[in-house]
Amino acid sequence: MTGFLLVIISITEYGCKHEPVIPTESPETCDMENISFASTIEPVLKNNCYGCHSSITPNGGIDLTDFNVLAELVVNGKLSGVINRETGYSPMPPGFALDSCTVKQIDRWIADTAATIIGDCDTLNVTYTGTVYPILQANCNSCHSGTSPAGGLDFTDYDQLAIIAQNGALMGSIQHLEGFSPMPQNADVLDDCSIAQIGIWVRDTTYTPPGGGNDHPCDPDTAYFQNQVLPLLISNCATSGCHDAASHEDGVILVDYTSVMQTTEVKPGDPFDSELYKVLIEDEGDEIMPPAPASLTMGQIDLVKEWIQQGALDNSCDDCDTTNVTFSASVWPALETNCMGCHSGATPAGNIPITNFNEVFEIANNGKLLGSIRHNIGFSPMPKNGTKLSDCKIKEIEIWIADGTPNN
Repeated sequence: MTGFLLVIISITEYGCKHEPVIPTESPETCDMENISFASTIEPVLKNNCYGCHSSITPNGGIDLTDFNVLAELVVNGKLSGVINRETGYSPMPPGFALDSCTVKQIDRWIADTAATIIGDCDTLNVTYTGTVYPILQANCNSCHSGTSPAGGLDFTDYDQLAIIAQNGALMGSIQHLEGFSPMPQNADVLDDCSIAQIGIWVRDTTYTPPGGGNDHPCDPDTAYFQNQVLPLLISNCATSGCHDAASHEDGVILVDYTSVMQTTEVKPGDPFDSELYKVLIEDEGDEIMPPAPASLTMGQIDLVKEWIQQGALDNSCDDCDTTNVTFSASVWPALETNCMGCHSGATPAGNIPITNFNEVFEIANNGKLLGSIRHNIGFSPMPKNGTKLSDCKIKEIEIWIADGTPNN
């Protein structure tokens, strides 16, 4: 097998216990439509299986945090056999059975995954920009784009695509189901892998309206290098004395995509074989990055992991939204990603901490926040080690301040 990913963020040394974590089930609460590895399967494995089947010496030599191992169990039927407690299989978890809803969800995921798990078809890390859009661009957009798209449907418009994905027309057409116009119109049906990937995206996506309306709108399931990962690295790592261009500590420079890919060991698709990710999850010693007392949050570490899993692309999207500006969704993410690396810890830069709402509230109301991000004369331009925030991000912060700096 090639091209498969390791799918767990970090491996914790659990004791070999089986204390069931069994969700309450009722027919109304068993969701069979929104099933994904990250949100559905991995939590079950982590709570019920990783205690014995992880770490250096997993029971039976089966390390479920290694996707190659998990994939083999899916293909040979053993995963379904043990959770369904079938004759001839050791019942898992031993001592108690998973509830019927969880078993059905895992079986559904197995059915989605097993058909395409052999070969190079990735059904676990499906994103709009990295997976779905390229398929549509190669097979559909020649007709469904431009000033007069076929059927009035412009597939380069995310909002239009979301409508037919939600109402079933997209899957009906690409599967050539009765009652739908078969697509592609003048070609054979799409390959099984492409259909499976689009189907997973349709089922797992919430279709959050994109902010920009360009060919590659922001997908909530995609990690974007330019929007999210690079500002995080610059704020926390590419500082003077560490990994900026002048210091290049240990030969590592983290100021742009080229330097990240050339000076760090990033293996697209495999975070656990990527030095950039491994240093973030170190729990002791000199290798952990950023060095103490600074540290990334688990959410930020997860973001780097997801970016590598999704191919470590030099991608970006237009995430500008000046209509629905809030502190939690607009202001805080920008500051957390671009500023908090320097403005946190025991000795925050300029003695100005930016770690919570109250601290941001203070600099927003005394003028320092806007003065710095606008690069006004008399203020220290921020972010210090990176490029100026986009005009849209500055506008969002301006709107939030003009609205009275609410904690919303």
